[in-house]
Amino acid sequence: MERRTALGTLSAAALAASQSIIGSASAQEAPSPAPYRAAVMRVPVIVPPTLDTVDATRTKNAEAMVAGIEKVMKGPGPKPRLVVFPVLQYTSARRAVSGTPMSMVAVDLISEPLDKGIFKPVIEACRRHNCYVSTSTQEKVPQLPGRFFHTGFIMGPEGLVLRSPKSQAQSAPEVSYLRDMADEYTKVFGPDSILPVVQTPIGKLGCYVEGEAEVLEVSRLLASKGAEVIVHTSMEGDDTPWQALKQAIGYQCHVYLVTGTTSRIILPKVPDGEWMGGSSTIVDPMGKVLAQIGGKDEGFAVAEIDLAANAAAKKKHGRNTVPAWNLYTKLYKG
Repeated sequence: MERRTALGTLSAAALAASQSIIGSASAQEAPSPAPYRAAVMRVPVIVPPTLDTVDATRTKNAEAMVAGIEKVMKGPGPKPRLVVFPVLQYTSARRAVSGTPMSMVAVDLISEPLDKGIFKPVIEACRRHNCYVSTSTQEKVPQLPGRFFHTGFIMGPEGLVLRSPKSQAQSAPEVSYLRDMADEYTKVFGPDSILPVVQTPIGKLGCYVEGEAEVLEVSRLLASKGAEVIVHTSMEGDDTPWQALKQAIGYQCHVYLVTGTTSRIILPKVPDGEWMGGSSTIVDPMGKVLAQIGGKDEGFAVAEIDLAANAAAKKKHGRNTVPAWNLYTKLYKG
C-alpha cells in the first residue's frame, strides 16, 4: 500500500580531494536551493537464495529500485530531487542465507564510473529526473586490500556524489569499522573523509548507515561540518526507539533527517518475507515528522525540504541545543 504526505564520477584521488575541500565547514558557500521535495522509500529487498543466484537477484533488486524511482516521479506535484532507499537495496543484508562471502558481493565504488557497472540503471534514472538517490552497499577499496565496508552513498546525475562507510555501528561479519582504522583510512582519503559532507545543488548533504544514528556525536559532527540534510539509509528493528532518536536528531542538530527503511526481507520459502520494524521518515530541523510510512505499508512518503528552516530552528532553539564546544571539549578530555 502506498501512502503519501503533503558531480562527474570521481577517481579515488579526486574523490578524496573533493570531499576534503567541499566537505569542510570553511568551503565556499553556495546559494541555498529553492525548496524541493524528498521521498523516502519503504520497500522490500530479495535475498539471494543460493550462491549461484547472487547476480540474478542483484539484477532483480536493481530493477525494482528503478521501478520505485519511476513510480515516485509519476506522483502528483513536482518531482522529488532526493530519493532515499533502505540499506543494501541491491544485495540485501542476509548473505548467510546463500553463503555468499563478502568478497563476492563487495563492489568498488570509486575506481570507475558508476554507470559502467551494476549501478548504471540508477544513475540513468538520476539523469532522467535530475535527482539524487541514496542506498548502501558492501564495498571494497583497492587501496586497502582485504578491507570491506558497509558504505552509505549518494549518487546523482554526476555519478558518485558521496560515500560514507560505517564508522562504528554494529554490522555484519567481515565489515571493517573506521573507528578501528581511522589513521589508515584518512591517510588514503584525507582528513575529512570520515563522515564527509558534500555541497550539491540540493544543499549540503551528509550520509550514514543504520545504527550510526544511535550515536549523537555522528549527527553532531555532520552538522558541525555544515550538513543541512542527513541522508539515513537504514533497516530498523523493534529494539531501538527509532522515532524518538530521529526526532531528537532533527531538533538537536537543526538538520533534516531523511530515513529510508526496509519493509520486508524476501527470503527463500517465506512467501510474505520477514517484516521489519520502524518506518521511513522525514524529520525537519524542529524535530517535527513531515512524512512517514511504516508498519506493513509499502511504497514511499514525500515532504518538502526548505533549507531556510535550518537557520530558523537554530535561531529559535540554538541557545539550548548548540553545544558550547569550549566547555565540552575540555570535559571530554578530562
